[in-house]
Amino acid sequence: MAQFHREIGKLFASYSNKITANSPVQYVPSPPTKRKVRRALSSALMPVWFKFFRGPLDRWNLAVMAKYLRDHGLMYDDLYSDKEPVFARALELLPPDIQAARFRRLMRGTYLNHLRLYLPVHEQNYDPFIPYMAPYVEEAKFQLQEEEELLGYHMWEGVWYSGGVTGFGDKEPGEHFLVALPNLYGAGGSPMQAGGKHFSSHAASAARARLATLAQKRLEEAMQQRERQSVSQN
Repeated sequence: MAQFHREIGKLFASYSNKITANSPVQYVPSPPTKRKVRRALSSALMPVWFKFFRGPLDRWNLAVMAKYLRDHGLMYDDLYSDKEPVFARALELLPPDIQAARFRRLMRGTYLNHLRLYLPVHEQNYDPFIPYMAPYVEEAKFQLQEEEELLGYHMWEGVWYSGGVTGFGDKEPGEHFLVALPNLYGAGGSPMQAGGKHFSSHAASAARARLATLAQKRLEEAMQQRERQSVSQN
């Protein structure tokens, strides 16, 4: 019997090797080659372009973003939309202290923006570009990839009204009955928004928890009422 299984294994191995050998090689297009004139112009003009135009523009954009973040007491990672599935999963992985600090920064920034005020100067001396969400985003990517590969689970079906879809079978934004009201659940939300009346994944989970608690309470009340009726009849 062992010899039979060994021969069957050899047969399957040879068949697999034959398929692998005959499979087409993946085509990787090579980058287009530049002509001599273009290479010469690039080597002569690109340093000047980056030194006098693109470099100062990038530094100015960075300074403007840093000023905006420091004026409102925010971090750059606070500006990402919590309706995006990967970032929503990363927010669930945050420790309680980091999650509370992020929430307080967002609420403080929203309040200051509403009043057209800024933080005091002595509280603006910090680096707003520290990527504190980076390890949690990477862990969220690994989790979602593992779920998609092993379970056939898609991240846009994980929560209701998140990532531009409702979670009831629609795969892309615009394939549902709420397409006329996209801002209700984050489909048209801007990553620059700090807070807002959006239906987030945390709000959805909290709503489901409240509904489950209410249903359990109603069930217990019905059971107690039935027991009282049975006792009174006896």
